[in-house]
Amino acid sequence: MKRGFTLIELLVVVLIIGVLSAIAIPMYQGAVDKSHWSTMLPGAKAIKDAEEAIKMTNGSYTDNMANLDVTMNNADLTFALVTPNNTADPNVIRVTNSKLANVRLASYLDDSPLFAGQLHCEALKNDERANKLCGKLLMGQELTEQDGYVGYLLDQDIDKATCDNANRSWANSTGKCYKNDQARCISLNMPFEKGSCGWTDTYTKPIINEGGKCIANSWGTCSDVTINEGGICEGNNSNGCVRSEINNGGMCIATGPGHHGACSNSIINDGGICKGESQDGCGYSTINSGGTCWATGNTEGYYQYNICRYVTLEGGKCVADIGSSCMGITVNDGGVCEANAGGSCTGTYNGTGCCKGTYCPSYAPKCAS
Repeated sequence: MKRGFTLIELLVVVLIIGVLSAIAIPMYQGAVDKSHWSTMLPGAKAIKDAEEAIKMTNGSYTDNMANLDVTMNNADLTFALVTPNNTADPNVIRVTNSKLANVRLASYLDDSPLFAGQLHCEALKNDERANKLCGKLLMGQELTEQDGYVGYLLDQDIDKATCDNANRSWANSTGKCYKNDQARCISLNMPFEKGSCGWTDTYTKPIINEGGKCIANSWGTCSDVTINEGGICEGNNSNGCVRSEINNGGMCIATGPGHHGACSNSIINDGGICKGESQDGCGYSTINSGGTCWATGNTEGYYQYNICRYVTLEGGKCVADIGSSCMGITVNDGGVCEANAGGSCTGTYNGTGCCKGTYCPSYAPKCAS
């Protein structure tokens, strides 16, 4: 007795076809594309080596393939030499494969002013498959765009100079290059609003990373923040940016007359700076080795006093550039108070803690140098 397929059996077949369409076919396409890409590499390397030999002998590259001692046997490949005749993009070898649509290999020569010695995969901007090959499958890092093609750097680390040449956004803290400031901000876990990274008048205790800010225009905002390399907390109102942790390359700025206590009660670590420009700014903080409490006092009258007062120097530095700043401090082993104005650097000195400058209190141990 003959019978047809059941509904369940048909559904299983449809499911299998769907899985093949969604997973297997794209994987197969990717493998084929990578195979076609790999055929371009040996030729590009041979031409680059020949060009470098020509440069060493004659002092300049050639844009004529006939001058190179290289034989290409793959009819699918097309090679183009771009030497200084093209000032927009000089000294690069570009290879295309007729079986690989909208993808180019760019091998930059060692004397290229743009990307010396680098290997790029270039994909037509709006071709999803081409960009998938260069980015995801070949693990290239998106770097630049030229004549409608997006360039991905392969097998090399990007440095700041390369990033700058490509007009991208560099972050020292991660050692990475990003498409733009927005991409950099997001990767560093900061919001991007109105063309810059960071927050305004927030109580969310954010981490401020490179290129970011927290701006405290209201009382007590931006408190309990962590400020890392290149980050800034602006205490533009009383108690703004208080209880901050300021790490290497980070800065807390206590700004403006009448803004009492901004950046106070903070912990300043190696390479961190608390810059006091208002009354009680940066006060009551702990300054660890390599950290600095800097009493700049860019205000007048009463508001410039008491900056960096009652801080504890645990190997860090208090710099008193205005009178009556860095007062009542505790200077422990390795701590230094720099008295550059009268009435400053008063307090208790313990162990190897010392004072330097013209206006040190008479009882303070003087630093050796």
